[in-house]
Amino acid sequence: MSTKHRVLKKNFETEIRVDKVDLPLNHFVQETLANIMFGFLKTLKEIETEEPTTIEVKIKRLPRSVEVDAHKYP
Repeated sequence: MSTKHRVLKKNFETEIRVDKVDLPLNHFVQETLANIMFGFLKTLKEIETEEPTTIEVKIKRLPRSVEVDAHKYP
């Protein structure tokens, strides 16, 4: 039985905080979340750089649903 550990390259430091509590994320989840966000951002035309150094996303649940025009920005 081998005791060798597989060595992976780490490209991102990814964090998730829910209600001010940091969630522990293993290497796979950190890299996956970061790559999903980078892939999503590449499709947006307003982004000036292809390699941003920091991405911050904040999601806040509203106290109640509101109707909005899907074709207008806030």
